[in-house]
Amino acid sequence: MSLNVETILSEAPATRAAELRMFFESLKLPEGRLDARTLVRITDAVAARADLFEDLLVDDEVNRWWFQLWVTESYEVRLLTWEREQSSDWHDHGGSSGAFTVTAGALYEAYRAEDHFSVRDHHYVAGDNGSFGPEHVHDMIYEAGKPAVSIHAYSPPLSGLTVYDRTRFGFVARDFVNEERRAEELS
Repeated sequence: MSLNVETILSEAPATRAAELRMFFESLKLPEGRLDARTLVRITDAVAARADLFEDLLVDDEVNRWWFQLWVTESYEVRLLTWEREQSSDWHDHGGSSGAFTVTAGALYEAYRAEDHFSVRDHHYVAGDNGSFGPEHVHDMIYEAGKPAVSIHAYSPPLSGLTVYDRTRFGFVARDFVNEERRAEELS
């Protein structure tokens, strides 16, 4: 597969972006929407190459930090750090499927069960990965590490997130946060 460089974005410096382009081309990913298995393959491959991201990490004790490592028309990859008491809040991924691999520390995931009312959970430590489909609603929470670090991949790239409140009636949508608006608020 040959990537169209006009549709690729990275927040990494130009030299690193060129390295990332070569790295992602070497994965020979299919075009179009990627399945969960392929997304895990991406996050595990990036996690195995700390030289591609370790110097880009920011340890922010106040704000949960993320960085867009790579994005194409089919998928995007983000680098996230987590500190004490930081969580993502209950959210979905706007119809995108996703995967993540923890590279340092530990994270706790609480997620909406199949009945769309009750909650299940899972603990992840460095080397663990998880994946989910487009209807997944979860809250990722810092558990350990200074900072905890995770690599996330989404397909298609995120357009926005629906944020939920967990109530006695189940999960109730509170807001839809458009990805462009969210990016502007963070900058």
